[in-house]
Amino acid sequence: MTLGDDGQLLRCAAPAFDGVVLAGLGAGHVPAAMVPLVADVARQMPVVLSSRTGSGSVLRKTYGYPGSERDLLDRGLIDAGFLDPAKARVLLHLLLADGADRDRIGQAFHHYR
Repeated sequence: MTLGDDGQLLRCAAPAFDGVVLAGLGAGHVPAAMVPLVADVARQMPVVLSSRTGSGSVLRKTYGYPGSERDLLDRGLIDAGFLDPAKARVLLHLLLADGADRDRIGQAFHHYR
C-alpha cells in the first residue's frame, strides 16, 4: 500500500492468486478510498494485513476509521501480527500450498500476534 494507490495491483491480484499479503501503511492502514476494494478481495480470498514499517506489529484495536486496522480486521482481513510482509508471504504461501482454508490460515497467523 502506498499513498495515492489506485488499487490496480490489487485488482489484478484478485483473479490471479489464491491469497494476498497487504503491506499496510503505518501499523496496518489503507487509504479510505481503497477500503471497498480491499474488502471485496478479502471476501474472495485470504488477505493478510501486515505493516510495511519494517518492525512492530499490526495494531488490532487502536483506530476505528475507514481503512484503519480495526476496520480492516472487521472486514475479514487476517492479522499478520509481528510478521513483516515478506515473512507473512512465506507463511501464507506454505499454508495455501498445504491446502489450508481461511480458518486454518487465521489460526496459524494468530501465533504471531
